Amino acid sequence: MSFAALRDVFVGKLGADNAVRSLLFLESPSNVKQYLIGIHKVTFPSGDSSKTERWHAYPHVKGISNVTPIRDGDLLNTTFMNKQANKLSFDISRFIEFLTGYTKVDDDIKPVMLHYSMIYLLDFFSRTWLKYPAGSGRHGITLIQQTEKNTQDSSEQFRVRLGKQGILPRAVDAFYLVNQSSLFSLDNDSGIFPRLARIDFDVEKVKKVKYSEQPELNLADLIALYEKLKMPDLGDSKSNPILVGYIILFIMSSISRYRSEEWFKIRENRNLKNKLDLIQYDFLYEWAIEILLQTALKRGLF
Repeated sequence: MSFAALRDVFVGKLGADNAVRSLLFLESPSNVKQYLIGIHKVTFPSGDSSKTERWHAYPHVKGISNVTPIRDGDLLNTTFMNKQANKLSFDISRFIEFLTGYTKVDDDIKPVMLHYSMIYLLDFFSRTWLKYPAGSGRHGITLIQQTEKNTQDSSEQFRVRLGKQGILPRAVDAFYLVNQSSLFSLDNDSGIFPRLARIDFDVEKVKKVKYSEQPELNLADLIALYEKLKMPDLGDSKSNPILVGYIILFIMSSISRYRSEEWFKIRENRNLKNKLDLIQYDFLYEWAIEILLQTALKRGLF
């Protein structure tokens, strides 16, 4: 995909040119190696000691101890770096492929294309910071049996259960490591709730829902939470809207693929359709760029 064509996807967003340059830069495994060394050095200037201190403060899921931060020694290990760079450049290439598809398909297929593009982008993000074995590529989210259909609001019919392994939990862990405690992370920090309480949001519906507890979440509540998280007074952390939005995007993708009757009802609900379309827009113009640039541009890595 050319620079001009890729930029058209992000057109109108401040930093779009830099996002496109970083994407094209990271398609090369040799460039990924430079990126990994650079971003680890500027984010953790104390090296392994600061990573270890942060990670050891994290109450890990029992039986899933094979997720660890990438150490300085890993970055100097030729075998590790070659394998990691190939994987991350592949993730970026696949992200671009699905993003290209997103621009070419009908509206009913767009959530599927965008969901898969974000799978590869979140995998790129988490593997930038964490080591974990192959075979961890499941979603980490499951669409469970829908509730009664007698509600007029389609968004109240669908629920998801978060899992202990997969794309979402690893992204949660990675955000924690780079100092963005989230609604879903395993630590006991409040994450977002003191701020949500100040804006009169019903926090009882969404108490700290650590993925280790495999919580079930309602689509309607997730949409309401996402709208609150976009308010400007909630600080600079982007982890919560990205993660909540990604779960919503997973639900949209699943419904559009497997439950066509319900999907068309959602598309006919103008209010709900507008909210879900906004989330797609946000991923393209805000959250995807935030993940790509993260601390890299701010610290002069590109």
